[in-house]
Formats: sequence, structure tokens, C-alpha cells
Amino acid sequence: MGASAWDARYREAGRGAETRLWSALPPGILLDTVSGWAPGRALDLATGDGRTAIWLATQGWSVTGVDFSAEAIGLARKHADDAGAEVTWLVADAVSWAPEERFDLVTVMYLHLPEADIRRVLARAAAWVAPGGHLLVVGHDRLNLGTGAPGPGNPDILYTPEILSSSAGDLDVLRCETVPRDLATDPEGPDEAHAAPRVALDTILVASARPRIQS
Repeated sequence: MGASAWDARYREAGRGAETRLWSALPPGILLDTVSGWAPGRALDLATGDGRTAIWLATQGWSVTGVDFSAEAIGLARKHADDAGAEVTWLVADAVSWAPEERFDLVTVMYLHLPEADIRRVLARAAAWVAPGGHLLVVGHDRLNLGTGAPGPGNPDILYTPEILSSSAGDLDVLRCETVPRDLATDPEGPDEAHAAPRVALDTILVASARPRIQS
């Protein structure tokens, strides 16, 4: 889906009472992973309506949220205002945009592109991680197709641990594996808790940039 198609989805969501396509909170695995890290500068790439960026901001991070859908960023601004969170929002394409600074944390949540494109995006994102910082990626695993759980049905845009680990550039891979997600307690979208399958399968990558050696 291109930016115009996502604009249409978010525009429709904005007209509803809920105004959300996704859960209000980031994936539980992100919360568990990041909660113990000292806040710094964070980039949430393909932020959608901002749930990860907003949560990070409420935890003390200085956050930039980027998405190619102007409608999504509009909703993100509203959600951030409602939460009392300060986030820098940018309308830009993750495939071509590049920042002028490095970040202590770069998050990429459920960004699904053809394999060549996602490898390129993640390799570029890895280069934006400051010394001592982390790259955190979560998305639907190809094995999710066999569970009947919600998620994209095209295997060509789904993750595997190999795709993520081999796209981390010069970062040290700390964790890269397929993990279960309980749909009853950690839905990706507002309707997933009511789906018949109880478990979805995601892929997670946690990688770090080596700290700068002090002379």
C-alpha cells in the first residue's frame, strides 16, 4: 500500500469514535525490552498514528516520529496532545528519508515491504544508531501465515529472523527470533482480541551499536 492508500485508511479511522486502526499501546515485547533502558533520543520509523513514539515520550525519551501518511501523522498529533506527550512529527517516506543526527534508539514496528526494500530500510536505520544505542524491530513472521492469526497474507513482505539479523549492518545482534504474541492480551489492532486464534507469531530484532571507546 502506498501513502495515498494509507491516507484513506487513517482518514476513515479519524471519522470514527475510536480514531485508531491499532492498539493504543505498542507491542508488549517492546515495552518489556525498552523499559529498562535509560531514555535518550529516539526515532520511531513508520510511526503510523504514533503509539510507539507517544509511549516512548511518556517514558522520558526525546522522540521523532516519521510516517509517509499525512493523515496518520495528523492522528498522531492528536493522540500525543491527548496523552500530554511532546513528539517531533515528520511526514516522510522511510524508504528514502534520512535524518541529520543519530539516535540512542531506533524502532521499526510492523513495517512490511518487499524483502529488498525492508533490507535496505533496516540497513540504513542501523547506521542511524548512535554508539551504545539500539535498533529494535518487530513485525509479523512468515510462520504467522500458518496460525490463522491476523496479519498480511503475502509471504514476500513478512519477516524471518534471517532477514532481520542479516540486515543489521555493523550492529551487534543481541536477539533475533520468532516469538508468540497472545492476541487476547497484546493485540496488534483493535479487533484481534476477538479473532479465533489465540496466538500470532512475530519476529523481533534487538541490535546494538558498540559504545565509543574513550581514549
